Parts: sequence; C-alpha cells; structure tokens
Amino acid sequence: MINLSNLVEFPKSAGVGSDIQKGIPEKELTDGCQARKSKYGKNFVEPPIAKTLPELIWEGLQDSTLIMLCIASFVSLALGLWEDPQTGWIEGTAILIAVVVVVLVSSLNDYHKEIQFRKLNEKKNNTQIKVIRAGEQRQVSIYDINVGDVVGIETGDIICADGLVIDARNIRCDESAMTGETDQIKKDESHPFLLSGTQVTEGFGKMLVIAVGKNSESGRAMALLSKPAESTPLQEKLEALADKIAYFGLGAAVTILVILIAKFLILNWINGVAFELHMFQVLVKYFITSITIVVVAVPEGLPLAVTIALAFSMMKMLNDQNLVRHLDSCETMGGATTICSDKTGTLTKNVMTVMRGWIGGQSYSTVDEISKSLSREDAKLLSQSIAINSTAYEGKTDKGTTEFIGSKTECALLNFAKLFPGAPNYKLIRTNNVQEYVIPFSSARKRMSTVVKSGSEYHIYTKGASEIVLNNCTHYLRQSVPQPIPENLRKELAQVIEEMAANGLRTLCLAYKTVPAQNWEQAGETLETGLICLGIVGIKDPVRDEVPAAVRQCQKAGIVVRMVTGDNITTAKKIAEECGILTDGIAIEGPAFRALPEAELDRIIPRIQVMARSSPEDKYKLVTRLKLHNHVVAVTGDGTNDAPALKAAHVGFSMGIAGTEVAKEASDIILMDDNFSSLVKAVMWGRNVYDSIRKFLQFQLTVNVVAVSLAFIGAVTDEHGESPLKPVQLLWVNLIMDTMAALALATEPPSSALLDRKPYGKHDPLITRGMWKNIIGQAIYQLLINLLVLYRPHLLFDVEPGSIYHITIIFNTFVMCQLFNEINSRKLNNELNVFSGLFDNAIFLGILGFTLVVQWIFVEFGGDFTSTRPLTSSDWFTTFLLGAGGIPWGVMLSLLPVKEKETPAPVAPRSASRPAGSPKVGASKWNKARTVIKAVNALKQPLLIDRIRRRHSYVPFLNKLLKVFLFMLTKRFV
Repeated sequence: MINLSNLVEFPKSAGVGSDIQKGIPEKELTDGCQARKSKYGKNFVEPPIAKTLPELIWEGLQDSTLIMLCIASFVSLALGLWEDPQTGWIEGTAILIAVVVVVLVSSLNDYHKEIQFRKLNEKKNNTQIKVIRAGEQRQVSIYDINVGDVVGIETGDIICADGLVIDARNIRCDESAMTGETDQIKKDESHPFLLSGTQVTEGFGKMLVIAVGKNSESGRAMALLSKPAESTPLQEKLEALADKIAYFGLGAAVTILVILIAKFLILNWINGVAFELHMFQVLVKYFITSITIVVVAVPEGLPLAVTIALAFSMMKMLNDQNLVRHLDSCETMGGATTICSDKTGTLTKNVMTVMRGWIGGQSYSTVDEISKSLSREDAKLLSQSIAINSTAYEGKTDKGTTEFIGSKTECALLNFAKLFPGAPNYKLIRTNNVQEYVIPFSSARKRMSTVVKSGSEYHIYTKGASEIVLNNCTHYLRQSVPQPIPENLRKELAQVIEEMAANGLRTLCLAYKTVPAQNWEQAGETLETGLICLGIVGIKDPVRDEVPAAVRQCQKAGIVVRMVTGDNITTAKKIAEECGILTDGIAIEGPAFRALPEAELDRIIPRIQVMARSSPEDKYKLVTRLKLHNHVVAVTGDGTNDAPALKAAHVGFSMGIAGTEVAKEASDIILMDDNFSSLVKAVMWGRNVYDSIRKFLQFQLTVNVVAVSLAFIGAVTDEHGESPLKPVQLLWVNLIMDTMAALALATEPPSSALLDRKPYGKHDPLITRGMWKNIIGQAIYQLLINLLVLYRPHLLFDVEPGSIYHITIIFNTFVMCQLFNEINSRKLNNELNVFSGLFDNAIFLGILGFTLVVQWIFVEFGGDFTSTRPLTSSDWFTTFLLGAGGIPWGVMLSLLPVKEKETPAPVAPRSASRPAGSPKVGASKWNKARTVIKAVNALKQPLLIDRIRRRHSYVPFLNKLLKVFLFMLTKRFV
C-alpha cells in the first residue's frame, strides 16, 4: 500500500469524503451519489450537440450548387410570369420543389442516422468497472464512476478517470496517448498520478478517483478531437465507377450534340436555307437535349447506397451481438477466407469447473474424492495458494445472485477451494497474508506468482500451465511434507497431464515455496525456481452447443477456421475435434511454429488448423504470413497482448465480456456475447453488404443504359431533336434511380444462402459476368418496349403520336419497367424465384408502394407542371403489364448459362524471402510492432458519428450545374 502521507499535494480525506480502504460510504449510495455528481460532475463527456432537423436543412441549403438552383428558379419564375402569367410560374416552381425534395430527403436521412449512431456510441462506451463501495467490491457502469471511488485496475484496463494510485502491484502504464512518451511509466509514490484514457500495461492495484468527465485529462482532450470522414474501400471503388459512368454520359452527350448540329446544318445546306437569328433557338434546344443525357447518366446514388447499406447492417449487426467500431470491417468480413479463433469463451462456454486432480502423489477422478482425502494442512496450503494468487472476488451479479467475479479460471479454483475441509474464507486468507510483490500473468509466461508476508515469513505462490510450472518445481508435497521429485514421478506426472488433456481438460499446476526477504524486483523470475508442487488440477470448459454447426457453416462457405490457444497441444486437439476444426490438417505448438524456416512455414501454413501453446508473437506471425498468402484474415482476441494480431488482421474481433479495453480498442468489431456463432453472422452480414451494393449497381446501370439510349435515339430521330423524357420527368427518374432504389436494395436482410458459396476475392470485379448478362438483357427488353411505344404506339394504345398524352404513356412505361426491374435486381446468382423473401422486407415493399403512388399522382395530377396528362385505366393496365413483362424475361435470362471468372485460391508467395514492405517476423520487429500498436486507446478513436458523415453530396457538381441550364432553358426555348 502506498503511503499517501508522503504526497504533499494530496488533499485530506475530507477533501473527497471517501475512505481509501472502503471507498464511498453507504449513506451516499442510496441516492446514487447525487451530491458528488453535483459537486464534481459526472463521468460522461457530452458529445457535440446534435444538429436539429431545421439546422440540417439549413446546412443542406448552403450547398453552392443548390443556391445556384434556387437563384435560377427565381429568375425563371420572374421571366415566366412576365411573359405568360397563366403558365409561366410552372418552370421556376418545379425547380424550387425539386430543391426542397432533395434537401428534405437528405436531411431526414442524416437526422435519423445521427440519432442512431449516438445511441450506438453510448452502448459501445458503457463498460463495467470494478469499484469498492461501503467496503464491498462491485461492478458499476463507467458513467457511474464518482470522485472518491476506489477503482480496481489491472493489466489491459483503460483508466476510466483521473486518479491517484493507492495500491500498486508492479503497475506500469502507457501514457503515450496523453504525453507522447512511449516509455512505460511505473506507478508508485514518486509517480502516483493516473491519467484517464491511458492504459495499464502491467500489474494490478487500486486507485482513488480525483477527477471525472469533462474535468479529467481525457475529457478536456475529447473536446478538441475531430476527424474528417473516411471512405470505405467499397465506397472508393464505387465513386471511381461513378466517375467512369459520368464520363460515358458526357461522351454520349457530346456525340449527340455534334450529330444534331451536323444534321441541322447539312439539311439547311441541302435545302438552301440561310442561317437566321431565330435558328439559334433550335441550337439551344439541341444543347438542352444533350444535357438531359448527362443528367440521366450520372449515377448520383452510388456513394449513398454504400452508406445506407453499411449503416443499416451496422445497426442490425448489433442485434446479432456484433458491435461494429469501423464501418469498412462490415464489407471486408464478407470476403474473409480464414478465421483465427481463440478457444476459451469463444469456442467454449467459459464456464469453468475443476473436474479432477493430482495432489500429494495421488490421482483423483472427482473433486469429491479430493475434498474427502485432503488433510487440513494440505487444504490450508491449497486454499492459500488459490486465494492469494488471484484477483477474482465474490460479489453480486446483475441477476442479484452472489458468485465469484473475475477470471473464469480463478473463479473455478475459488469454487474448488470452498469444498476443502475446514477451508477458511478467501477474504480472511487475503487479510492475513500481506502482498509484497506480484509477477503478473502474461500469454508469453503462462504463469503468475505472488509474494506474501505471513507473520515473519515470506512465501511465493505460483500457478500456471502445468508443464511450465512443473518444470520449475524440484519437490512435491506428500502428507504435508516436501519430497524431491524423482525422474519416474516426472514421467508419471507427464502422463497424468496428457490424460487430462486428452479428455479436453485444461491443466494447471499450483506451487509454492518459502523465500527470504530480498529486493523482489531485482530477483524477478528467479523467485519462481525451486518450487514445491502442491498439485495439478484439470478444469473443464465445455464447447458451446452452437459452435460445431457454426464451424461447419464456415467451412461450407469456403472459410478455413483455425484455433489458436495457449493450452497444451493435446487439450487443443481434443477441443478442436469436438468443434469440427481439426479434420485432416496440422496441429502445431507455438515454439515449433516460430522455429520453422520461412520456406517450410510457407509450405505448412495453409494446412495449420490448430496452434497450441501459442504466444502473442506466434499469433501475430500466423496472421501476417496468412496475409502474405493472399488470405483475408479475421482474428479473435481478448487480451492486451492480442492487440498486435487484432490490428494486423483485416478484421479484428475482440470479446465484449472477457476482453480487455486495449483489445477492444485495437479491434474492428466487438463480439458482445464472446460467441463464435456471432462471428459467423458477421460473415453473413459482410457478404450481404457487398451483395446489396451489387444489386443496386445492377439496377442503376440498367436504368442508365436504357435512359441514355432512349434519349439518344429519340433525340436523333425526332424532327425537333427532343428527348421523349422531359426534364421534370427525368428528375423523378433520378430520384427512383438514386435515393429510393438505394434505400430499397441496400436494406435487404441477409439469408443463410449467403453462406452456401465461396467468399468473393479481394480483386473480384464489382460487376460479374452474370450481372452484365442481366444488365444487358433487361436493357434490351426495356429498350424494345419503350421504342415500340415511342414509334408504334397505335399497336397498343389509341393515342396521337407526339402528343403530351403519348409522352405520358412513354414516361409511365419507362417507370413501370424500372419498378419491376427493381424486383429483378434483388437476385444476382440466377435465382428463378425473384419474389423469394420479398414480403419479409417491409422497407422494400414500402418504397415500391410509395414510388407507385407518387407516380400515379405525378401522372394524374401533374399536368403542365410535369408534362403529363391523366391516363385511362386501360392504358395504366397496359403500361403496368409492359413493365411486369420484365419478370418472365428475367427468368429466361436466368436460364442462360454464364461461366463466372473463377477466384483463384490463396497461394503462397513465390519467394520465401520477405517481400518488400512486409514485416519481418522476429523478436525485435515484434517489439517495434507492439510499441506502435500500444498507442491504441479511446482518445484516438473518433466517435462513430464523426466517422460516418454524410457521404452523399446531392449530385456531382457537374451534374448540378447542367441541371441549372436544363431547368432554366427547357421551357424558354422548347
């Protein structure tokens, strides 16, 4: 315990009204410490004030292009009313309404997203903290931490508030996030201050909270944090594709403009007509027609579709116990080819129970046999070893039951100790034995030790992996007397460990010895030699019921599942076989793995299914080598030392229950239930995101091809050079193509069928050959139908060619084709039943219904405003049937075989030598990687609402500028 009297600046206990032993008194807990919260503040930093809907609308209206549109509308309105008061208002009003619709749709979408993301952030940051209040240990929300609280801290924790360390057991902290210094700072009387947002890299202890929320160091820093929006890889691909399509549209526009002007000049020259000033009006009309094609061609909704798909998936994945921290991990997970999973808690239930043991030279098959056979002296030593060498404690759960809280292994041992004859309470043991020094557990050491003073003697108690601790033992306890361990007994113990491991038990060795007083830190790990073995216990952690089926799903989906664990190889193989992970592959131990030359490593890596006795370095090396083999790697981890592997993987999954704060901050997705089956759901959602974007792409490109072709052919063949689709109609088509279709197709829920195929490759094209077949096939059908209605309307309708009623029929036929093609676009892989799952998607049905209703209003009541006339019920039915014909046509297209380009399987690098820019795996490089990655913490992670800003600018600037000319000039010159 640190002597606080030596801290000159530390306030008296009355200053914070708390006891450093018992924490906040009971009397203050009844009202939730409201007096403290009023005086010192809450441990919550208010996020930036959310913009209201009117503010978002006003912000949207600040867009320079929309301002130009508004100015254009007022100019058009004034000129129109001056020339023709009866109908001159239509053009300007149409532009204003178009601006209002665009701003309202975008602002409402942003407003809804901001509310949802704020709720998600609160849930993500709401971690449970161990505190002592009224002398009892309990867990509370990080938001309920108060000044004066005594908080327990241990390796891997992110400090929740500013505080003073009052009990330091070899505590070291990484304060690089706050100070920029990468050296680990030891916390003691000379360096007692703990800064919120920094991480504990070693040791454990307690601290007294002295500042919370906005008054803490991290609170003040958070107010200064901001980060610009980041594009996901898929968004970048689509934005590049959108640019290419826009160039295509621009090329088509220039071509038609040249053709129309050439046609006009040639005909005038042939007919001997001289150029007159009024003919300039015709040339302007041609220019408007070419602009119309660009307006249709520019794919404004591609970035929006990605944002909607990712945001929708992100919210739904939370229901499947996946808390997404980085948006791009959603789409990346869809292409995962291998998953490196931890065992404990992920594949197993993390409900541990001591099943059997070897104590005092005797093997026992049940714990009841052990408790009956133990002498009081042996029971006392075992109880002391278990209680002292542990940080678990007894407390109340959320359900109100009293049980041990902490490491599941330590909880299992404490429950085991309760069975011993005359066993004292663990609290009494800890009170009577004063801790002097702790050598913490780490994945590399696979053991922990605690030195205590009992009376005038010092004892060290060690527990850890059986073969490692046993190797440090020279004696064992027999009838309460230490005896040397002969060679034949060592062989017998090796067989005992092997037998337990073969039954899927995790084995631990407990040991102790008496040591003289000395400089503990200087002695270090030498204290752990010459130990006396107290016994070996086998702990059962059963496989989760749903895991074998989830592993089979992954394997069926073309994903290789690999288990990486610290257990010995026999236990690991047994659990892997129960899970279905170990089939015909290789099981290897970490030390053997890291000793392999690179050529041999590259040869066996594709076949590794189990890695036992692995260290963090081994896990990191496995991940990086798999990436060099062109695998898309997902990794699970829960410890601080897993952070490098989590960051090195394409997608890192941390554990929401058992994971340390450092692991969570290093990860991309948090498994809220620590369950492997939830990870499989993440794969399904990842594939669904990619498919949703492809569905939207398939739909939009079809509309683009048909609309551009129809406008092009119509304008070239029309004697006046006009497009059959009018500008206001094109605005509505744009809305169907972009916002409405993006919302409908990007919110399709996933189905289990997504796991029936191999993962898509990292370099697979966005548009597959099957999609091109559907795009071109549907475009041919729609073009034939629309050209038939354009040039031979009398075959289906009683209408005068070229009349506004005729134009309305063309427009309605075109829209009906898009509505039914939206249903067709729901399927990508030649599925015959496009209606499968349709009625399970309320959003899709709602958007279809909304589009149909608005189209009916548009046609029936638009009049001159929309260049339409009301249609008869017979003509409505006919146009509806023409659009519906796309469904059977789509079935016929599905029957046409198209061989997709095969995705090459991940292969080893051509050379075993290190590729340029890739990390060389070794101790020195590993340490450098750790140094870089240690800086991961909450302060450096922006809020999700800052990461997911509004990706969809209304339309590209060029498109908006062209629309200004389109709306301003159409009515005036046509």
